[in-house]
Amino acid sequence: MIESARIMRRRRIEVNTRARFAKIFFVVSCVAAFVVVASSCGGRERHAERLWRQALECVEKGDTPGAVERLQKLIDQYPDAEIAAKAREQIIVYRGLVNAVESYPTRRARELMVQIARAIEGFRRERGKPPATLLELVPGKLAEIPDDPWGHPFSYETAGRSYRLRCQDQPLLVVDGEFRAVPP
Repeated sequence: MIESARIMRRRRIEVNTRARFAKIFFVVSCVAAFVVVASSCGGRERHAERLWRQALECVEKGDTPGAVERLQKLIDQYPDAEIAAKAREQIIVYRGLVNAVESYPTRRARELMVQIARAIEGFRRERGKPPATLLELVPGKLAEIPDDPWGHPFSYETAGRSYRLRCQDQPLLVVDGEFRAVPP
C-alpha cells in the first residue's frame, strides 16, 4: 500500500513541471532584459564621449578639420547627450581656426600689398611719380621686395602717374593705392 500511495501522491518536483520551467524562464528573461536595458542606457553617452575624445586627439595632432568633423558627428548623432553642449561651443572655435588657417595666405597677400602700396605712395609723394620698378623702393622705402605667400613676385605696372600692383595667385589688385575688383 505504501507503493500505491506514492503513485497517488507525487513528489513536489514532479508536479507542475511546465509551470515551474515557465516561472524560471520568465525570471531569466526579465533579468536578461534588465541587463540589456541597463547596459544600453549609458551606451549613447559613451559613444558621444568617445567622439569627443577623438576630436580632442585630432586637435592635439593638429588636425583641426578632423576635430570639426567628429564634433559635428557628435552633435548630429547625439544631440541630447551632455557632451553635445560642449561640442556645440567648441565647434565654433575650431571652425574659426580652420577658416583662419585656410584664409591666411590671402590675408597675408593683402597685408603685403598694402605695405608695398604705402611705399609706392610715399615714393610718389616725394618724386611726383611712382617708381618704374619695385626695386626703386629698396632700401629707402622697403628693406626688400617681398614675394606673395605662394612664393611668386607681385606684378607691377606703371602708366604715367598711375600704377597697378597685382597678386598673381589671387584676384587681388591695387590701383593707385586702392584695392579694386579684378577684371575677368
